Amino acid sequence: MHGMHEDLVLRPDRRKGLMYLCAAAALSVAVVASAAVGAGGAAALAAAVPFGAMLAFGAGHIHSARVVLTEQEVVTRGLVLQRRRARSRVAEVVRATLVAHRGSPGDTLFLLDARRAVLFRLPAALYPRGEVDRLVNALGVPSSGPREPVSAGELSDMYPGLDLVSVLERHPFRIGFAITGAVLVAVFATMLAAWYLPAF
Repeated sequence: MHGMHEDLVLRPDRRKGLMYLCAAAALSVAVVASAAVGAGGAAALAAAVPFGAMLAFGAGHIHSARVVLTEQEVVTRGLVLQRRRARSRVAEVVRATLVAHRGSPGDTLFLLDARRAVLFRLPAALYPRGEVDRLVNALGVPSSGPREPVSAGELSDMYPGLDLVSVLERHPFRIGFAITGAVLVAVFATMLAAWYLPAF
C-alpha cells in the first residue's frame, strides 16, 4: 500500500487514556494518604509532588501522542520527543500482546529494519485496535507474532537474537529484588549513621 495519497494518523483512544489516568490517580491518592497518616503533612506533600507531575505528564502525552505514516516516513510524536524513520527502512513488523507482571496485556508493535534491528517500539495498546490494524496493513511488509498473550521472556525466546525487550522486562523479579535490596541497605546505612555519628 505504498501508493497511499493521505497520511495515516493514529491518535490515542481517549477512553483508554482516561482509564489509565484514573488508575494512576487512584494509586497516587492511596500513596499520598498513606504518607500523610504514617509520616505527616510534609511527607504527604513530598509524595504528592512527583505523583502530580507524573499525572500531568501522562495527561499531556495522551493529548499529544501521534503515530503518523506518510509515503516517505514513519513518525512518532509525544509530549516531549519526536522520532522519525524513513518508511523504506521498515522491512518487518512483529506484533505481540505483552503481559507485564501484575498488569493487563498490552498490544505492542516492533518495526524492524532489514537487519532485524528495532526502528520503533510502539505501545499500541493506547490506540484503537482497528487503527493499529490499518497501520500494519498500510506498511505492506511481512508481519508475525504470537497469537496468544506472552511475557517479555517468552517473546525473547520466540525471537532469539533480536533485542525486542529489555533485561528488566525479561527478569523483573531479579531486578526488583536487587533494587529492593539496594534500597534497604541504603536505608539501614542511613539509620546507622544517624545513630552513631552524633556520638563523635
